[in-house]
Amino acid sequence: MKRIIRKQRNSIGFMNASNASLFRFNKYLYRYWKLQAAVITLGLIITPLVLLNPYLAKLIIDTAYTNKDLWLFFIIIFMGAGIFILAAFLNSLSSYLVCRIRLGIHFDLSRDLSNHIHSLALDFFHKKSSGEYLYRVTGDVPAVSAFLSNAIPQIITLFTRLISILIIVFCLNRRLALFALFLAPLNYLYHHLLGRWLKEITHRLIDKTQDILGYISELFSHMYLVKAFDGGDYETKRFLENLTKKIYCDKKNSELTTISNFTASVINKIISIIIVLYGGYLVFKGIMTLGNLAAIMIYLAQLIAVVDSIGRFYETVAISSVSCQYLAEVIGIKPQIINRPDARNYPILLGAIEFRNVSFGYQENKPVFINITFSIKEASKIALVGSSGCGKTTLLALILRLYELNDGTVLIDGVDIKDMTLQSLRAQIGIALQEPFLWNDSIKNNILYSKEDASMLEVMQAARLAEADDFIMALPKGYDTIIGENAYKISEGQKQRIAIARALIKRPKILILDEAMSSLDSETEDKIIENIKSAFRDSTIIVVSHRLSAVRKMELAYFLKNPLEIQLATPEEFIEKDSKYRELFASQIEKAPESAAIFKTE
Repeated sequence: MKRIIRKQRNSIGFMNASNASLFRFNKYLYRYWKLQAAVITLGLIITPLVLLNPYLAKLIIDTAYTNKDLWLFFIIIFMGAGIFILAAFLNSLSSYLVCRIRLGIHFDLSRDLSNHIHSLALDFFHKKSSGEYLYRVTGDVPAVSAFLSNAIPQIITLFTRLISILIIVFCLNRRLALFALFLAPLNYLYHHLLGRWLKEITHRLIDKTQDILGYISELFSHMYLVKAFDGGDYETKRFLENLTKKIYCDKKNSELTTISNFTASVINKIISIIIVLYGGYLVFKGIMTLGNLAAIMIYLAQLIAVVDSIGRFYETVAISSVSCQYLAEVIGIKPQIINRPDARNYPILLGAIEFRNVSFGYQENKPVFINITFSIKEASKIALVGSSGCGKTTLLALILRLYELNDGTVLIDGVDIKDMTLQSLRAQIGIALQEPFLWNDSIKNNILYSKEDASMLEVMQAARLAEADDFIMALPKGYDTIIGENAYKISEGQKQRIAIARALIKRPKILILDEAMSSLDSETEDKIIENIKSAFRDSTIIVVSHRLSAVRKMELAYFLKNPLEIQLATPEEFIEKDSKYRELFASQIEKAPESAAIFKTE
């Protein structure tokens, strides 16, 4: 019993939150209030035109037919045709304006969602699947846009027609109007109950669709692995399992819709038949004319259709509120990393870095760093070393302020990075990672990604420093070569060189190479390091590498031994004095003849 009550409370809570979310997006209508006003005006003009036709039917029966007036008959027929054409034209114009509003809201909402997502901290993207983000853009945004563009005009038009029809029918025959008014809510009550079921099914359907989108996105990004392990049959099975769950929800949704349409149709017919029987009784009793009955029946048919539309509108609200709820949850997340009100565009002139009593962890009670303090002098050329998983990449991410510190301060040139705008901070730091993250675009545009206004000469200079110009020029279209999704047209080493060129084109005062040359041979790596050291003499260069040859080319090594401690010395001093450091490069030291004497003397 408690479980049932809890489930009902959760369901009610979710629906209340969803309905509240609908109003959150009304601000997107303000920009299009003139178009909205035009649509509403058109709806109010169309309403009397639609309501006039039944009265013309009454005139034909009670006046033209009774009096055998052929001219009046033709006049009324042509008048009805003109009204029909005018109403159809105004309806088409209204639909066009609604479409413009929908597309405008879609654009505005997509833009704001994109800006908001980009403002969120990096750890936000680790908590959700890519399928959820894809559905927010491809499913929820269109659903909310369509609802918002139609909601207000529909509400005003439907209730205006409802009230107008009731007034007209009351004027024609009060008894029949009261009788119809008593029966009409039966249709609405059914839609109200159905809307709750549809909301629940839609919620599950969206979840399953997100799962499939996420799975497909992951599958295509891991296709090399699937092929290498001949996992096609297994992946097909996984896909079909996910698809079966979605189809089950689709089936339930289709069943509810079919039942809804059938039941609504039956209810409408039953109501109409009952009203016809009662109206016929009144005609036989001489209480009303046949023309009045014909007109009232047409009006009541419109009334039933309006009530049915109101019910279906409620279903639409129930379904759309689910998408509104999901979007509101994302938009409601407050960015953790934002510019301070007094943040400024500080220029990085020296590139000196300092960590003061920094503590950080991705999860509570699982710290990566605890009260760690060290500094890197301006224009230093250093290697950051440590065992896998010790936090080297995290340390570099903190310099870029990709995560917020738990405690302590990171300073560049003596300025707290929180006092710098995020744009100015990241614009002056170049970074190349082990995973190149290249776009399905030309090589030139991939290099320009970090500096869009750079000239072609700058692009080529950066490529030469990264030892990439030769292989690029050997390609059929050179720098205009499209490298394909995940840059499948070029090798891993070539990808990394393009990523390095992308970091170098900014001419940064701080350059970070995080395992950025892991797929290169030692000779090419040596050339790139020498090129960078020569071209960026006044910049601070931080290299993370598991290659002893790369580390030895740096002036100092910063050894991250544990969450509490980071030590610095020259690479050779570490080899001589620190056994843990030697363990990191043991296999490479043994192969280096110049280091053999060190082991013999110890």
